[in-house]
Amino acid sequence: MTLVLEPADPATATPEVFARVWRTALDQPGFAVLRFPRPVTSRELRRAMLDLARAFPVPFAVERLGRFDQQVSSKFHRDGAPPASLLLLGYEPTPVRGRLFVADGSRAAAGAGVPLPEFVARFNPMFPAGEAAYRPFVTELELPHGEAHVVAINNSLLPFGDGNPLGVLHQAVIDRPDPAARRVINSVGLTPAGDHAGKPPAEVERFVTRDDLD
Repeated sequence: MTLVLEPADPATATPEVFARVWRTALDQPGFAVLRFPRPVTSRELRRAMLDLARAFPVPFAVERLGRFDQQVSSKFHRDGAPPASLLLLGYEPTPVRGRLFVADGSRAAAGAGVPLPEFVARFNPMFPAGEAAYRPFVTELELPHGEAHVVAINNSLLPFGDGNPLGVLHQAVIDRPDPAARRVINSVGLTPAGDHAGKPPAEVERFVTRDDLD
């Protein structure tokens, strides 16, 4: 399901985004794709990502910020982060087509009766033999092309139960890189505020206003 995010009022989409992504049971997917109702600039995109995070009912700290041109395919992985973490990826319009897949590692681990950290260690998705354990639990996301959009992903690595957020893995596939173009992704890593002091306000503001890439 693709949601519509209004940059002027991200709180309108917040309840559904939060319920779908920050799940503590397997009746939700652990991810969401958000479209904008109109074209937005790069800075508007980044501002909307932070506004969305601030509107979540659980206080989050910003523990990572990034802005990069990605045209290399990846294996299934979680971004390096605290065990409880939520990832916002803001994609800028680009002629370079990319595909994004999510593997529900939490569902795979629960089915095997193994805590997720142990399951990921046992079945390393960086290798073909390990990746095979996730294949029945893979979803390709429906990404809009040629427009800005946001993907929210539960990036946690915690066992099922005790109200833990249940994470997924993600994989990018770029079939035709274009060295003459850019595929800019803005990344915001979040963790519950009690677990992390967060980035200084000046660094967060620079993330919104900068024009350079990592």
